Amino acid sequence: MPLMQLHQTFPTQRKLFRLSTEKRAHPRISLVLGGRIMLQDRREYASTSVDASLQAMTLRTDARPRLGERIIGYFDTIGRIEGHVERIAGDHVIITLSTTLRKRDRLASQMTWLANRDILNLPEDRRNDRIVPNDPRIEVRRLGDFETPPVMGHLIDISTTGAGVSVNGRFLKDDQLMLGSTPAKVMRVFEGGVAVEFRVPIPDHLFSVHMVL
Repeated sequence: MPLMQLHQTFPTQRKLFRLSTEKRAHPRISLVLGGRIMLQDRREYASTSVDASLQAMTLRTDARPRLGERIIGYFDTIGRIEGHVERIAGDHVIITLSTTLRKRDRLASQMTWLANRDILNLPEDRRNDRIVPNDPRIEVRRLGDFETPPVMGHLIDISTTGAGVSVNGRFLKDDQLMLGSTPAKVMRVFEGGVAVEFRVPIPDHLFSVHMVL
């Protein structure tokens, strides 16, 4: 199940977007993918890509790297990325990508497919579709526990039935949680976070990147 939501503006004639590794000026596409990044001190943070070209990628993250710092990340669909911090603007980090020729060719193919996804009218099943919300920050607490302060988490992605959450803390399978104001059950625990199932599925008409749990 992809951790992805992509938006791309196309000309009226709806020509297919083409990306060549031979172009000197590489266009950027809007590319919203959930993932994680690791800084040089090996601390990991949830992250959401904002846009990307073959040369650079803009990330939204709570991490506070230094200019020039080496970043390693993993994002669904495009896999592992590596680069150095070129610029920092608020919670946005722009990195210059370090790629081999083979990786650049593969990245060009992946970005071309993603940019043309809407034009190609690929079937979309909302039951399995996953999105990254515009504001991925979320308060997490155990259901019924009003004495322990909530911890801040980062939504990696959301489907109509559940979510992936990057969050610090000791959580176990079957724990009952509140994500914001949405009750959920922990289905899986992984390093740095949990996968949860909502008690009640999100109605299709409310399921969008603008939603708030």
